[in-house]
Amino acid sequence: MVRLFAVAVLLGLAACSDQIHLGTEPPYWSADTETGDLSQWAEGAPNAGGPPVLSANAQLTVVTSPTHSGKFAVRSAIFATGKTEYARLYRWGNPPNLPNDAYFRIWMWIPERYTIGVYWNVFEFQGRSDAASPNSLTLLWSLDLEQAANGDMSWYLFDDLRQSKHLPSIPTVAPIQRWFLVEAFMHQATDNTGRIAFWIDGAPLVDVSGVSTVLSTWLSWDVGGAASNITQQPAEIYLDDAAIARTASE
Repeated sequence: MVRLFAVAVLLGLAACSDQIHLGTEPPYWSADTETGDLSQWAEGAPNAGGPPVLSANAQLTVVTSPTHSGKFAVRSAIFATGKTEYARLYRWGNPPNLPNDAYFRIWMWIPERYTIGVYWNVFEFQGRSDAASPNSLTLLWSLDLEQAANGDMSWYLFDDLRQSKHLPSIPTVAPIQRWFLVEAFMHQATDNTGRIAFWIDGAPLVDVSGVSTVLSTWLSWDVGGAASNITQQPAEIYLDDAAIARTASE
């Protein structure tokens, strides 16, 4: 499957088993939205940041319900009716001292089962073929949802570098109307020693090793919806309690 979109960005330890280990260190970076705005994600926030990125028919707002913890969360909403729309939050550019092995996690809430035309991307890594050149932006890995035969929204991982799709060994559907944790581990490597793995609520989803995971030392992580066609309008996903850490969550 060839990706037809590329969002324009303005801008720790490898798991040893299939289970998420206890995380004992403070996160390298986190955002709980309790500032009541998007400033924790903003450019210039601690350890580097990236501004929100929206297409013309999309919304990215702070809300008071639903929330995973505290008083606030973020709503990403897109009106995808034929061309790619997106509403994203970014951490970009391999901030100082980001470990080469890191966990990236976010709590998500999806309010209903949507009818997805091709894919709905909600979690993504981007990179650069030349770390110093903003013009060399490249999609790396995309955690997507697609429509299963029974109408459920099923997870898969798309490898944008090799244009290949990785399906879970056991089909896994997205939870609806409850908070769930998405966590990724990445060992950054430009050779074939890299690894990327995902868990949903602590259960293994996909695990790919023996590949290059990045093209250079520059890495961007973004969350929020991106899709070209979803029947229901708007397609919403809520986000809360994001973190980048050297160790996995509990």
